[in-house]
Amino acid sequence: MPDRDRAITKVEKKGALKKHAKKAAKHALKKHVAKKHAKKATKHVGEKAAGPKVTSASDHGLMTAFHHMQRASVVISLMEKGTGEDLRDLLERGVKLYRKASENEAGNKFVLRAIGVLRAAEHLSLAGLYAAREKYQQKVASPSPDWLEKFVAETDHRLELIEGKERGKGTDLFPVTVELLRQAEDADHDAHLAFELAMAADALCFALENGL
Repeated sequence: MPDRDRAITKVEKKGALKKHAKKAAKHALKKHVAKKHAKKATKHVGEKAAGPKVTSASDHGLMTAFHHMQRASVVISLMEKGTGEDLRDLLERGVKLYRKASENEAGNKFVLRAIGVLRAAEHLSLAGLYAAREKYQQKVASPSPDWLEKFVAETDHRLELIEGKERGKGTDLFPVTVELLRQAEDADHDAHLAFELAMAADALCFALENGL
């Protein structure tokens, strides 16, 4: 009997050890899985905290120039063939500046000029449409022109500050900018046409201020 009892005890102990080993292995596996998930979650949080890639000022400038270019192109495409040659030339100059800004290492120098020229092309293309819509004009009063007078005066002052500065290929655009301001002041224009002319002058002034 004692031998039998010892044998039973030995079997029970062996079974208990096996049971404990199985339980320990299961626990270790759970711990490993939990650790793996925690590591993955930490990595995900870290990536989320890092956020999207920051866009550089140059990229923002190119996007702005690109949108002005596309809007100007769309409006100019509506014009009749043989009209708006000066405007098409201005758009082409803006496109060349945009290409230089995209390809050149000194892109920041060109992107501001591209923005100015392409924005001017956009406003002038709209001004051309407003000038051609005489029979579709609404019979309503325009808002107070006070803001326009101030805007023209500010742009005129900026032009005075850069009048004597040395310029690159934008020498011919200085008198164009001055003339656009004078046209914007013309009382015969409706408010929105005057606005487009003034904004075009402001845009060219911006390009000239940045070395065009």
